[in-house]
Amino acid sequence: MLGVCSQVRNGDSAAAAHYSSGMTIPLRTPPSCWADLSAAEKRARLLRVAGEIFARDGLDAPMPIIAAAAGAGVGSVYRQFPSKRDLLAALVVERLNEAEEGADAALQSAAGPWSALTGLLWALAERQADDDVLGEAMATVSEHPQVQAALQRTTQALEQLLAAARAEGRLRSDATTLDLRLLFGATRAATQLEAGAWRRMLELGIDALQAGEAGGRV
Repeated sequence: MLGVCSQVRNGDSAAAAHYSSGMTIPLRTPPSCWADLSAAEKRARLLRVAGEIFARDGLDAPMPIIAAAAGAGVGSVYRQFPSKRDLLAALVVERLNEAEEGADAALQSAAGPWSALTGLLWALAERQADDDVLGEAMATVSEHPQVQAALQRTTQALEQLLAAARAEGRLRSDATTLDLRLLFGATRAATQLEAGAWRRMLELGIDALQAGEAGGRV
């Protein structure tokens, strides 16, 4: 019989397949066994797998499907996330944290605030077009305390980036983070109308945010 989840614990982290004949064959790139993962690694795997499944099957995908895809028991999933709502909230928080980190990095970019802002908007819009778990889940867990805290941090980071772009003279004076939310709502709606249309919508939105004759009025 084949046992595919055996780990060598004498310093060699490679897994091995054991056969009834007594033969042992090292597996070149085996998946890590659930029992061998740390709590942080288990959480990370569940979030990654859940994000993939929700993006593919929608938010109605059941927890047992997520558990099976992660190589875990359903009870193990609920030990990490007491409810599906908590799992969705953790996914939203993860995506918001990514946006916050992107805004912080953009603020330090040598390209300048406006160029860094537009680059961030393109990156976030492309992520949304490929996988809109954040937008769909936010409507479900927007009142979750962890989501609200993460949203506040992300909003503050984006406000700092907008202020820098405004001081640079490239962003229209009345632009706010609400405008960014409206822009992402518009790109989401454009994708539903026609595949790839989000790019045109984003171009129009960025042009409207720009100060001066090329964009919005100051």
